[in-house]
Amino acid sequence: MSESVPSSASPVVRVEDLRVVFPTMDGDVHAVNGLSFEVPAGGALGIVGESGSGKSVTSLALMGLHRGSRARITGSIEVAGQDVVSASDRKLRRMRGNDIAMVFQDPMQSLHPQFTVGNQLVEALRVHRPEVSRSEARARAVRSLERVGIPHPQKRINSYPHEFSGGMRQRVVIAMGLMCDPKVLLADEPTTALDVTVQAQVLDLLDELRTDLGMGLILVSHDLAVVAGSVDEVVVMRHGVAVERGDVRTVLAEPEHPYTRALLAAVPRVDLSRAQRRARDRAERAQRTRQEQRRSTGATAAGEAGAKEPDRAFAPFTPEPKEERGEPLLRVEDVAQRFGVRGGVWGRTTDFWAVKGVSFDLFRGETLGIVGESGSGKSTLSRMVMRLLEPTRGRVEFEGRDITHMSERELRPLRRDMQMVFQNPYSSLNPRVTVGDAIGTALRVQGERDGRKVRRQVQELLERVGLEPDHYNRFPHAFSGGQRQRIAIARALILKPKLIICDEPVSALDVSTQDQVLRLLSELQDDFGLTYIFVAHDLAVVRQVSDRVAVMRAGEVVEMGDSDSVYEEPSSDYTRQLLNAAPVLDPEHARELRAERVRRRARAS
Repeated sequence: MSESVPSSASPVVRVEDLRVVFPTMDGDVHAVNGLSFEVPAGGALGIVGESGSGKSVTSLALMGLHRGSRARITGSIEVAGQDVVSASDRKLRRMRGNDIAMVFQDPMQSLHPQFTVGNQLVEALRVHRPEVSRSEARARAVRSLERVGIPHPQKRINSYPHEFSGGMRQRVVIAMGLMCDPKVLLADEPTTALDVTVQAQVLDLLDELRTDLGMGLILVSHDLAVVAGSVDEVVVMRHGVAVERGDVRTVLAEPEHPYTRALLAAVPRVDLSRAQRRARDRAERAQRTRQEQRRSTGATAAGEAGAKEPDRAFAPFTPEPKEERGEPLLRVEDVAQRFGVRGGVWGRTTDFWAVKGVSFDLFRGETLGIVGESGSGKSTLSRMVMRLLEPTRGRVEFEGRDITHMSERELRPLRRDMQMVFQNPYSSLNPRVTVGDAIGTALRVQGERDGRKVRRQVQELLERVGLEPDHYNRFPHAFSGGQRQRIAIARALILKPKLIICDEPVSALDVSTQDQVLRLLSELQDDFGLTYIFVAHDLAVVRQVSDRVAVMRAGEVVEMGDSDSVYEEPSSDYTRQLLNAAPVLDPEHARELRAERVRRRARAS
């Protein structure tokens, strides 16, 4: 375990009054505005904020990667006593890798798919230290892979990036950053797309490396829970400005700035139940409604009181009481999915069972959370329910009808009642199609020919999901990630479905945007009586939206039950392992959990 480094230690990074300005057609954009901080040797600093707060711009400035762009950089950046802002290109190349190295968010974007990881590690060393021989560089690459916990490094050095899992790829990228023994490691959102267990492993690794090697660590994240147990100090950024800075324990326990408090409130908590979350959201919604009513009340209030409610396409829905809900909306019986995988002896095809006999019932107005690591079969199961995949065996019933082997023609009328919200809002929308057409196409496919009616329903739905009616003719690139996910939700809602499958719908979003989308899904369920299957790897998110939870591992459900029971009294060791890996906001608790994970790994080895 690493301890907080005294502030008297000599700083390995010193930033004073950093300003990064991007000139645009509409004027200058001040991406970073007067930022200052220090990182001592062996210390760790967290930089936290939403997208657009200036975190990544700061990271690139520390590496000198704005060189050659139109960005104007003023202020002082010193790394290992060397000035970055005024350094020549040649000097910057020497500093990168040797003095400061960077771990980027997406390891697949950082690794070349056509070269082995060994070749890429060797290149990373020899570019910065050409005097090192290739054989010596290869031996160092093996040691670096071993240092970051890659099993059988002598063998895996000849593997290609696609032969590693997401967590292992991130370890390879960290190994690449360590090839030249840098004094500072800069990790920019290194765990955003990873499962909770893999995320915990990567954070544990970074903590161990800075302790063993005495290097400084700068951890950039949008999630305060991620940095809580990994850093000594934290800087909270908003619109390019550091709104709060200090010891991580103090900032998290007694935040001074309203923005920091808002970020903390948005962090999903594994100890917050669905009932508590819904009670909080409903209270906030009622307060917003009262405020809107007070604002809209004027001189004509008496006349408006007797006005007739306009005819709306999306009327609120009152769900049936649980004791009267009758037959399940969806019944899944012993479904399994087998894929043929080539590559056995003599290139033979072998069977891989992605899902191995899963069964459950889902009632109207209910939410079933499906949680597990990557490769556990969550997404495959959801696609079988949607009949995007035909089960190898088993049975899927929707409203009492067997849809397991229906043809596409037979399924088309049912598509109105079963919709899906995908993980990535950037790839699920066609960039060449306006938002109005993307949402309204489903109505036209189902036979609606009245263009004015389509437009009215789409604009009403845009307003319902928190957007503006005049967004109808805009293209996806004009929206943020959170707004795009709202558009994807509107597209799923336009046919008034009974079941919506949400496949990792918030994993790519900031915690505050994620909180807004979760609140929206809850409100829509209250209003329209929607039934959800919510697929995710984040246990805290799943608990706050789910009535029941199914925990999957290697294609099987290892535990299923009431949400509160599964989280508070888990019966499976795997569920307990997932819960122990979930990030927590209390730095002391986070460090205790990390120590326990380290002891468990030591016993296992």
